[in-house]
Amino acid sequence: MSVNTRTLFRNLCIITTLLLGLAGAQTTNNPGTQQQTTRDPSLLDFGSLPEGEYVTTTDYSAGGLDGYYKLMSGFLALISPRDVKYEWIELAMQGRTQEIYKEPTKIVLYSLGWAICAAIGILFIVIMPIVGLCFCCCRCCGNCGGKMQQTVRDNMVCKRRVFEVFLFVVTILIAVGMVFAFLCNDALTTSVTQANTTVSGTFQNVRRYFNNTKTQLDYIVDQYDTMSGAVNYDLDNIDQTLGVAVRERLRPQVGTTVNQLVNMINAVEPTRVALVEVQTALSQLQVGTQDLSTALADQRNTLNATLNFCDPSDSVCVNLRNDVNQLSPGGDFSTLNDVNTELNALNTLLMSYDIPAIADMANSAFEGIPQRVQNYSTDVVADVKKLLADNKDVFANLSASLDGQMKVIANNTEVYQDAATQYLVKFVIPNNMYRWYAGLGLCCLVLLVVVFNLLGLIFGLCSYNSDHTPTTRTCGSTTGGNLLMSSVGFAFLFCWLLMLLTTIFFLVGSPMERFMCRPLETQEIFAETIDKPYFYKMPMSSNNSSQSGTPAPSPKYLLGQLLLQDDQIPIKAGDVLQNCSENKGLLAVLQLDRYSFGGLNTTDLLNQINNINIDDQLDPLNVDFSTVKVLDQDTRDSMNEFKDSGVSNIDFDAYLAEVNKGLTQVDLPTYAQGLRTAADNFQPGSNVETGVRNNANKIDQLHTSKVVPLVDDVDTLKNNIQQLKQTVSDLQTTIDTLLTSAQDAETYLQTEGGNVVKDEAKTYGNKLLGYAQQYADWIMVRFNEDFGGCKPVSDAYQSIVLLACSYFLDAFNGFWFGLGWCLLFYVPSIIFGVKLAKHYRRMDYETGYDDYDYRYENVPMSNMDRKQPSAPPAWHSE
Repeated sequence: MSVNTRTLFRNLCIITTLLLGLAGAQTTNNPGTQQQTTRDPSLLDFGSLPEGEYVTTTDYSAGGLDGYYKLMSGFLALISPRDVKYEWIELAMQGRTQEIYKEPTKIVLYSLGWAICAAIGILFIVIMPIVGLCFCCCRCCGNCGGKMQQTVRDNMVCKRRVFEVFLFVVTILIAVGMVFAFLCNDALTTSVTQANTTVSGTFQNVRRYFNNTKTQLDYIVDQYDTMSGAVNYDLDNIDQTLGVAVRERLRPQVGTTVNQLVNMINAVEPTRVALVEVQTALSQLQVGTQDLSTALADQRNTLNATLNFCDPSDSVCVNLRNDVNQLSPGGDFSTLNDVNTELNALNTLLMSYDIPAIADMANSAFEGIPQRVQNYSTDVVADVKKLLADNKDVFANLSASLDGQMKVIANNTEVYQDAATQYLVKFVIPNNMYRWYAGLGLCCLVLLVVVFNLLGLIFGLCSYNSDHTPTTRTCGSTTGGNLLMSSVGFAFLFCWLLMLLTTIFFLVGSPMERFMCRPLETQEIFAETIDKPYFYKMPMSSNNSSQSGTPAPSPKYLLGQLLLQDDQIPIKAGDVLQNCSENKGLLAVLQLDRYSFGGLNTTDLLNQINNINIDDQLDPLNVDFSTVKVLDQDTRDSMNEFKDSGVSNIDFDAYLAEVNKGLTQVDLPTYAQGLRTAADNFQPGSNVETGVRNNANKIDQLHTSKVVPLVDDVDTLKNNIQQLKQTVSDLQTTIDTLLTSAQDAETYLQTEGGNVVKDEAKTYGNKLLGYAQQYADWIMVRFNEDFGGCKPVSDAYQSIVLLACSYFLDAFNGFWFGLGWCLLFYVPSIIFGVKLAKHYRRMDYETGYDDYDYRYENVPMSNMDRKQPSAPPAWHSE
C-alpha cells in the first residue's frame, strides 16, 4: 500500500475517532450528565448522509452454460484435493520452500487426482500416435481390417446397425463437447471484453468510494454548524433560555411576595375610585330615600282615608288596613357615615407619591431578572461561541487535510486504471482475436472428426442396399466408408496435439480453480492465511542471522499493520468483506471505537473533545443582585399611609345591612296589583272601589318616580362596598406582613440570587451539551450504519472474483473440459468407425457363405478379374 493511501486511512481514523470521542465525552466526563440531559432539549435534524452512485460490476450470466459449468466443477471437485495445504503457503511466504519438497510422497498423495489425470493424458499423448502408426502399418500390410475382403454372414445387417447407432451416439457426444468448447472459447472473448468494463468500473467505484467517504465526512463536520447553531441561538436568547429559568426558580421565595406587593400598590387607585363611587351613591340615596319616605307616608294616609268608607266588618277592608303599614321605606341610609375622610387621605397619598412608578420599580425588580442575566452574560456568551468556533476549526482542518490526499489517491487510481486499460486495449483485446482463432482451429480439428463421421453415416445409410454383395456396393456406400476412415485418420493425426493442449490447460486451470477461485469465493483463504495472528513472519535478515540468528519481529495482524500501521488491531480480511457485504461503515470495519491508531489513542482524542466543556465556560457567569430594590423607602411610606388612611375602619357590614333592606319594605308594583285585586271585591262604582283603584295607580307612579331612579345607586353602593371589604379589610395586618415579606424577599434575592444563577447555569450548560450529545449520538449512528459504507469494496472484490473465476477461469476450464470430453470419445469413434467402414466400402473379395445363393450361379467372366469365385465352395453344401 502506498504512503499516501496509508496516510489517508490514518487521517480518516483520526477524524472518525475524534468525532466518536464527542459521544464519549458527554458521558464519561460528567457522570450526572445522562440524567440532566433528559431535560428534553429541542431535537435537532441532522439529515441523512449523502449516498454515492456506483457502477454495477457484479452482474454475471453464464449464458446458458450453468449446467455445463456445474458438470465441469463437479469433475474438478472429484479429482481435486479436499483441503488446501495453507501451511505450505505459509512456508513459501517465509522462504522455506525447501521444507515442502522434503516430503514428495505427501505432495504426490495430495495431488493424486491431478496426477492420475495428467498420467492418463500423457499416456494418451504417447500411446495414441504409436497406436495410430502401428494401425496404419498394419492396414498397409492387409491386416487390422486393411484387407479388402469380408465374410458374408446372416448377422451382418444387425452388426452394421449396431455400429451405426453406436458411432452416431459417439459422434453426437463428440459434437456436444465440441460445441461446449466453442461456446467456452467464445466466452473467453466475452471475459476479455468484460475485463475492460470490470476494471474500469472497479477503479471508478474505488475513486467514487473515497470521494463519497470524504463527502460524507465533510457533511458530518458541517453538521457541527447545526449543533453550534442551536447552541448559539440559545446563547443569543439567554434571557429567555436561562434568565426565565432563574426567575421561575426565584418565584416561590421572591416572585410571589413581589407580586402581592405590586398588587397592593396598584390597589390604591382602585380603592380611591371605589370610595368616590360609594360617597356619590350614598349622598344620592340619603336625599332620595328622604323624599321616598315622605311620599310613602302621604300614600298611607290617603289609603287609610279611602278604607274608612267601607264596612268595618268587611274582611277585605280589614286586610287592607293591616297591610297599609308595609308602605314604608326599607334601609335607612341617613344613619351611614360618609367616607370623605378616607377619600381625602387617599387623594393626599396619590398626590404625594408616584404610585405607578413605585409599582413598576417593585415589579421590575423581579420580572427584569431575565434581562439582568443577559446583561451580565455577554462575556460568557462570547467565550462559549469562541470555544465552539475553535473546535469547529479542529474538525474542519482535519477534514481539509484529506483533500490533497484524496486527490493523490484519485490520480493514482486513474494512473492504475489507465495502465490496466491500455494493457487491455493495446495487448489483450487485439491478441485475443488470435487466441479466439486458435481455439476455433482446435474446435475445427474436432469438427473434422464429427463431420467425416456424420458424412460417412449419411453416405453409408443413404447408399447402402442389402441386395448388393460386399463386392458390388455402390460408390456412395464406398465413399461413406472412406469418410469414416478419414475420420479415423484425422483422429489419430491430431488427437495427441489436442490431448497435449488439454493436459496443459488442465494442469493450469484445475489448480487455479481449487487454490484460487474456490478459496476466494468462500473466503476461507483469508481465515487460513493473512487473518491468522503472526501468519506472515519476516524473513531473517543477514545482520540478524550473523549476530543473533533470530528473525525480525513479525506483525501480529498483517492488515492492521498495512492499513493502519498497528499490528495489534485485529483487522481481518474475512471480517472486512463480510461487514462490507452488509454495507457497514468504517466503525465496524476498522473497529475505530476500540483501538488507537498511529500512536493517537482514544483517550488523547477525548481530551480534545473535552474542550467543548460548556460548564467551565459558564462558571464565571455571575449576576449581581445587590443593587436590586424590591422595597424602597417611598414604597414603605406609601404603604404605611395607605394602611393609616382609615379605609379598613369603614363599617362595611353596616353598609351592606342597609343595602340589603332595599328601598321599600314591600315591592310597590306587587302591592298595587294586590289593591286592584281587592277592589274587584267591592261594589263597582262605589267610593271604596274607586278610591282603592286610584291608590293603586298612585303607588305605581310612586315606584316609577321615586324608587326606580335609586336602584342603580343601591347597586353601585353595594358593589363598591363589597369590593372595598375584600380589598382593604384587615389592611393594617396585611400591609405589615407584606412589608416584612417584601424585605425578606429583597434580602434573599440579593444574597442567594447569584447562587441560583450558578445552579441554573449548570442545568443550562447541560441543556447546551444536550445538543452536542445529539450530535454525538447522530455521529455514532451514522458510523455504525452508513458512514463510509464499504459495499463498493465488497463489490470490487466480487467483481474481481467474478472476472477471474466466473468469466475467465470457468470458460477456460470449460474449453479444455470440452476438448477432453471429445477426446474421451475418440477411441470408441475410431473403433466403431473402422468397424462400420468395413460394411460400407466395396470389397475385393467376399467369402464365408452360410447358405447357397442363386446369385452366385453364372457369375460373369468380368468377376474373375477380381478373383471372385463363381460358385460357393464345396464345404458350403455340406
